[in-house]
Amino acid sequence: MKVTLTNILLVLLSISVLTMIGTIFYHFLDTDYQTETAVRTSAEQSVTFEGVYVRDETVLSYNGSGSVCYNIPDGGRVGRNEAVANIYANSSAIEINQQIADLEEELEVLGRISNPGVLQMAQPSSLAEQVSQYYKQIAYCRDRGDLEGMNLAKEAYRIALSSYQLVINQGTTNYSEQIAEIEADIKSLETQQERPKDTVVAEKASYFVSYADGYEEKFSIQNLSGITKDDLLSVTNNDSIKSDTIIGKTIASYGWYMLGLIDNTKLNLQVGDDAVLYLSTSSASTEVTVKELRPGESANETMVVLYCEQMTSDFVQNRIEHVRLVKGEYDGIKVPRSAIRFRDVEETSTNVLTGEVTTTMVNYRGVYVLDGEEVVFRKLDVIYEGDDYVLSSMNAGSGYLLLYDSIIVEGIDADGGAQ
Repeated sequence: MKVTLTNILLVLLSISVLTMIGTIFYHFLDTDYQTETAVRTSAEQSVTFEGVYVRDETVLSYNGSGSVCYNIPDGGRVGRNEAVANIYANSSAIEINQQIADLEEELEVLGRISNPGVLQMAQPSSLAEQVSQYYKQIAYCRDRGDLEGMNLAKEAYRIALSSYQLVINQGTTNYSEQIAEIEADIKSLETQQERPKDTVVAEKASYFVSYADGYEEKFSIQNLSGITKDDLLSVTNNDSIKSDTIIGKTIASYGWYMLGLIDNTKLNLQVGDDAVLYLSTSSASTEVTVKELRPGESANETMVVLYCEQMTSDFVQNRIEHVRLVKGEYDGIKVPRSAIRFRDVEETSTNVLTGEVTTTMVNYRGVYVLDGEEVVFRKLDVIYEGDDYVLSSMNAGSGYLLLYDSIIVEGIDADGGAQ
């Protein structure tokens, strides 16, 4: 009797082992899933286009004779009745003023370098680090086309390098003689200075630009509603007016517009949306608001009207700019579209007043993942849709796709079974 029972147990155990081996072998042959790791990815909704500035601009003219010396750089802020330019009898008077300005700048730099208090506190290692840092900054600004930043970095580099040389030479080098010579040169030039014969002033607080391009009236805010596609396509940046009487122009400080032709079918901009505008000619960016969306000649063409109240020198260099408009930036888990499936998921909810539990079936968009050897459905919380992928939220909660899950991209049908 004991032998018979033992034999039966051995047979049952053998059948279980064979069944397990068969199941593993079956899955190995029939469920050759291809998976892809769920990774973090960033994306943006954006469009690039040629944008045309529309601003409230006033051309400044001077009908007299003489040479013009500008007091305000392009894009500089100017106050009401402030002089934007001085008129001199000839260019030599302007050259003398420029020489004095250059020498005064040189004098200031030498004074900073040779300041005893600064040198006493300076450490060679710290100065050497500054020299290296400013040198890299010069190269960085040069590559980005930031001339103003490059000049500032060059001055800082020179000060750091000269201070380093003074410190390691233990004060044996100084600039007292050079400072005295510069001061004497400034006094000599000041005796030759001439007063300006006239000035050109801005009637209102505004921003100043030292040129006019001939589009000031056509692309004015007053004419905003009448600007057409042909008007935009006709604009170039090489139309500065050549005139002996035009000094430049002022731009009102209370806002400007930009118009351009875009494909809005995917971006789906709406009036009132906020976005970020990036210039391709510099590192400048600014927040803008969508004011109008005018239908174009086809479904893929829309004239977008943007509004902005930020003004810097970057936004007055041209009439037309190649720009990138970013509606939104997203950070989530990347999911190939080929892996997306739909499945009914049973969900329960409890009435907080009665305590009644209700069960419903909700259809979710999601993916199947391998959790060990088990195939599991994970829901998606889609925050961005690309052409061949979507982004799911990083922290959607229980039951949703997690970072580093193994997404099944091939080998599974819509119901989670092997193909």
